[in-house]
Amino acid sequence: MTNSNPPAESSRVQSVDILRGLTVLGMLFVNDLAGVNGVPSWMKHVSPSTADGMTFVDVVFPAFLFIVGLSLPMAFERRFSRGQSAFAVAGHVLLRTCGLLVIGVLMVNTENISAAGPINPAVWQLLLYAGVCLVWIRPPKLPRLNPLWFRAGGTLLLIVLAFLYRGEPGAVGLRTQWWGILGLIGWAYAVTSLLYLVLRRNALGFAGAVVLLYCVYLADAAGFFGFLGGFNRWISIGSMFGSHAAITASGALLGLTLLPPARPLASRLRSALLFAGVLAAAAFLLHSLNGIHRAFIYNKNAATPPWCLLSSAWMAIIFAVITRLVEPRGRDAIARILASAGQNALFAFILGPIVYALLGLLPGLLGGADPWWGWLGGSFTVGLFRSLIFASAATCLTAWLQHIGRSLRV
Repeated sequence: MTNSNPPAESSRVQSVDILRGLTVLGMLFVNDLAGVNGVPSWMKHVSPSTADGMTFVDVVFPAFLFIVGLSLPMAFERRFSRGQSAFAVAGHVLLRTCGLLVIGVLMVNTENISAAGPINPAVWQLLLYAGVCLVWIRPPKLPRLNPLWFRAGGTLLLIVLAFLYRGEPGAVGLRTQWWGILGLIGWAYAVTSLLYLVLRRNALGFAGAVVLLYCVYLADAAGFFGFLGGFNRWISIGSMFGSHAAITASGALLGLTLLPPARPLASRLRSALLFAGVLAAAAFLLHSLNGIHRAFIYNKNAATPPWCLLSSAWMAIIFAVITRLVEPRGRDAIARILASAGQNALFAFILGPIVYALLGLLPGLLGGADPWWGWLGGSFTVGLFRSLIFASAATCLTAWLQHIGRSLRV
C-alpha cells in the first residue's frame, strides 16, 4: 500500500493525544494514591509482587508502551514526508532512546539517595529535574537567547549532580539498578522503531514481529540467553527486548490503521475491537498454561506475555471508545485538556517527583513541622480526594504548559 497523501507536519490524531492524556491522569492519580492509608487492593498493584493477577493500576505502565507504538507510524511517516532518510530517522531514534535512558536511570537513583551525601536529597532531586528541563524543554524565543545555552547548562548541571550523588547502602554512586519507567519505554521504543524502519507499512510483517518478540521472552524464561551472563542481568532481554517491546509493536500495528489515506470511522473501530479480541484471546489461552511455568501468569513485574497481551487488549478497547466519542462531535473542554496534557506527557512524568521533593523540604523549612500532605493521606476517604485533586491539577498544569509552548521533548 502506498502513501498517496503524506501526513502533514501539523497533523495529529486527536484520539491518540486524548488517550495519552487520560493515561497521564491515571498515572498521576495511582502514583499519589499509593501513599494513602487504607487503599483497597483493587486500587493498588497486585500484592505480593509475584502473584498471578492484575488490577487497573497494573495497566498504566503498559498503556504508555502501547501509546508509544500507536503514535509511532504517524510520527515516522511525517519525517519521511519531509524528505528525511531512514538513516536520519535512525539517528533521531538513537538520541531519543539515550535521553530516555539517562532520565530513567537518574530518576531511579533518587529512590536510594543517601542523606549522608554532600547535598540534601530533596535539593539534589529538584536540581536534577531543573537540569532535565534545561536540556529538553522547549525554551522561550527571546532575542539574543541561544537555546544551546540552556542545553549546555542543563548538561553541565546533570554531570555535576552525577558526581555529587551518594546512594544507600554504603554511599555508592549512580547505578543502573533498573532502568526506570522512562528507560523501559526507551528500550521498547528503540526495538519498535527498528522494526518500523525495516517493515514500514507491512502489517503482516508487524504481526509476525509481535509473535517473535513474545517468543524472545519465552526463550529467555527457558534459559536460552543464559550464555550472555552479566549482560542479560544488566539488560533483561526477555522483557526489554521481548514482551515490553511486543506491547509497543502491538500499538504500532494498530497505528498503521491511522495512516493516510483515511479509513472510515466504522472500519477503524472494527479493526481496533477485532485486534483487542485477538489479543485478549491469546492472553487467556496462554494463561491457561500457568501451571506449567510462571511465564504464563498475569504479572507486571515479570512482564509476562498474558499480562502484556491483556493490557494491550484493554488499550485497544479504550482507544476505540475514545475514537468513537471524540471524532463525531469534536473535542470539548475536557478533551482539549487531556489532548494537550498528552502532548506533554514527559513533563507529567517528572511533575509528581518535583512536587514530592518540594514537600520533602517543608519539614526543614517549617522547623520540623509534620508534613500536611502525609496527614491528608492518613485516611482513605480524604486521601482519595487528595489524589483526585492532585492528579487533576497536575494534568491541567501539564496541559497549560503545553499550550504556552513549554513542552518537554526528548
